[in-house]
Amino acid sequence: MSVSVADILRMPGLALSLVAGRSATGHPIRWVHVSELEDPTPWLKGGELLMTTGMGVPKTAARQRAYVRRLSEAGLAGLGFGLGFSYSRVPAALIRAADELGFPVFEVPYQVPFIAITEAVFTRLVAEQYDVLHRAVEGQHALTRAVLEGEGVEGIAASLARVVSGWALLLDLHGMALASTGRAARSRAGRLWAEVQASRPEGTGFSLTLVDQGHHVWIQPVGAHGRVEAFLAVGKPRALTQLDRIVSGHALSLFAIELAKSRAVAEAERRLQGDFFDSLIGGSLSPAEALRGLSRFGFSREGPVRVVSIEGEPADELAWAAEDVLSRRDRAYLISPHEGGVHVLVPDSPADGDADQARSLRAELEARLATSLRSGTGGAVPPVEAGRSLREARYALRVCRLEGWDDAGFDDLGTYRLLLSMTEPDALRAFADSLLAPLDGYDSEGGGELLPSLRAFLQHNARWESAAAELFVHRHTLRYRMRKVEELTGRDLGSSFDRMEFWLALRARELLAAGAGE
Repeated sequence: MSVSVADILRMPGLALSLVAGRSATGHPIRWVHVSELEDPTPWLKGGELLMTTGMGVPKTAARQRAYVRRLSEAGLAGLGFGLGFSYSRVPAALIRAADELGFPVFEVPYQVPFIAITEAVFTRLVAEQYDVLHRAVEGQHALTRAVLEGEGVEGIAASLARVVSGWALLLDLHGMALASTGRAARSRAGRLWAEVQASRPEGTGFSLTLVDQGHHVWIQPVGAHGRVEAFLAVGKPRALTQLDRIVSGHALSLFAIELAKSRAVAEAERRLQGDFFDSLIGGSLSPAEALRGLSRFGFSREGPVRVVSIEGEPADELAWAAEDVLSRRDRAYLISPHEGGVHVLVPDSPADGDADQARSLRAELEARLATSLRSGTGGAVPPVEAGRSLREARYALRVCRLEGWDDAGFDDLGTYRLLLSMTEPDALRAFADSLLAPLDGYDSEGGGELLPSLRAFLQHNARWESAAAELFVHRHTLRYRMRKVEELTGRDLGSSFDRMEFWLALRARELLAAGAGE
């Protein structure tokens, strides 16, 4: 609500008469100002109702038209023209110009003092400001009740939508809706998130105002201490009022409190999950303790479980995103962050397949974080043997790094599983060195290329031409090197058994190198 020229004209006791600009009498009045200058616009801001006795109004028709044009272009609400001082009637040229411009002009009888009009306007403005503040306080109380009654962000959003007679949408940092009030909010989530991404400056001190499919929308960041936690969008078919913005500002604070509370609870929950996960895979729990603990996190006491190990940076953001994704699924889960990513314990789902589970989780996390991730999945095991599934998931990740794969399940590793079954790195290293150490010595002392040549020879299935082409050497050079390999190791590269052992030894070293940082 606001005071307009039409409201002033209807006030009893003032006897004001409109003479021009009837179509624009609904313009709101921000202030009342008296001036007798021919050009008062340098001292005005727009929205004022200007009062004059006509002393500064020019005498010629052309200058009177220019006078009205200046007032209209300055955005004034209207002109009150006092009679009986310089003019007995409003000049005809001024009236015609005001009608053409749609600028309200009304006559003020001589017996009506300007102060009476000023007091009437200010009384209405003060009353309306009081009404806005009173309604704002009531709206703030409604929002606060939603917090006190434990309704969370959904309750705050619903209360805000009722107070502003519109809709509210709370988006997280990945554009997902944390709270929404009806279809009008949900249908706009994608477009509003795209607008935030395109227009958002750095920091928390910004707001966006736009029109989306006929609805006026106001978007502001939610957060405290310089950290943005989410984005609040409030919209309605009409332009947002001062009351709407006051109440929405209060909602921002309540959302920030709720999100901070949720984050603290989630951090505590994650620490609890991580501690239990570490105890479970470390084997420090008895079977009864393990099953009892898993049941508290929603796992079946008898169903098998798998570990999915996801690798990517930053690990903290990955943990938050993984928790958000998994919490939206109707399945139990445990998350344990580690330096390079997260380990996730989930119930085995033969219907979905372990590879499909890991692949869909990785794909959704990549979309959230806008980065590339890698995942390895362990085999299905009884809950008390979760440590074995974790080792297998890490083995699968190691092979992914070696081969450049995005994801792999331990059950799909083929001959790699033979090498990975030698869980002690020293045993794997001893196996590789028993075959390759003589070649190491020859290459280091004589600057030879036996190991790279052997690898190429085996990878090309003992085909001389293609292996030599990869090494950029003549096939006779490659034959000489392979004879040297046989001489140093006492093996026969014509034997498929010896070739298999060489291949396993080379793969063992690559696996050891891929797992060097673990």
